[in-house]
Amino acid sequence: MPSHMHDDHMNGFPHLKRHLGAKVWCYENMLDVFQNPRGYNLGCILGEPFQVDRAFKDGERFRWEEFDFEIKHSPGHTEYQMALFVTIDGKKAAFTGDAFFPNPRNDGTLRHNLIFRNHVENDSHLKSIRNLIDREPEVICPGHGTPYPVDRSILLATEQKFRRQQQLFFDLLPERETDFGLDPSWVRLYPYQLLAAPGERHTIQVHVRNYYAEPMKAEIALTLPSEWTVSEEALTVEVPPRGQVTRNVTVAIPRDWVAPGPRFAIAADVVRNGKYLGQITEAVVDMKG
Repeated sequence: MPSHMHDDHMNGFPHLKRHLGAKVWCYENMLDVFQNPRGYNLGCILGEPFQVDRAFKDGERFRWEEFDFEIKHSPGHTEYQMALFVTIDGKKAAFTGDAFFPNPRNDGTLRHNLIFRNHVENDSHLKSIRNLIDREPEVICPGHGTPYPVDRSILLATEQKFRRQQQLFFDLLPERETDFGLDPSWVRLYPYQLLAAPGERHTIQVHVRNYYAEPMKAEIALTLPSEWTVSEEALTVEVPPRGQVTRNVTVAIPRDWVAPGPRFAIAADVVRNGKYLGQITEAVVDMKG
């Protein structure tokens, strides 16, 4: 049961499934990352897909032997991370993956880290520390290193540090653009790594996320090899406030087409609310054989 989607936490899962019949459970937003890793442009991803046997929603509980676990979405280190809360031998414990560690500065707060390519929003870390404050664990079991004690004063001080971090995001990035600036994939192509061959047709999904509190209009045109044909030359989408829209585009590769190399990039040209932003997102095409 991985705390999050980084390869150092689940590299051995395919081996365990093949040779020991292990079952993999995960938080729901990791499901497609594990089963279709070529779909995503994320750091520290495992390239080998594997099937997940059960996915859990935020707040869902399960029982293992005599222990009752609660699952909470725990973003910050990555959007694709969860925390497990459980009582062991009368002590409340939190398994937090790589979200929190003891602070070598010994300043009364927990240490954290940021990997923007794995989807960070301005309040991601605040959501995770609130999970801890609400449940008041006595010990944290991190993804690396040994468990360590924690109390409410440390958690509250860490929350204040994250509020200062959030304010730095607001101060450094343009007004109303904070989450667009933090998320390099607010427009993304799926799959990120397309495996293709001459004569094939493929569906490419265009995902557009809107961080504004009002509707957003986006116009998107794929930049493809000139010989390829595409079902829509340009997409126009209306994305609801704080919402996301997905549109499918079909591309066809001529049978006699000769690729420029075994791997090359395609891109998406983006106009947002009438402002041209350029080719701000891309995907990779790997040619078969």
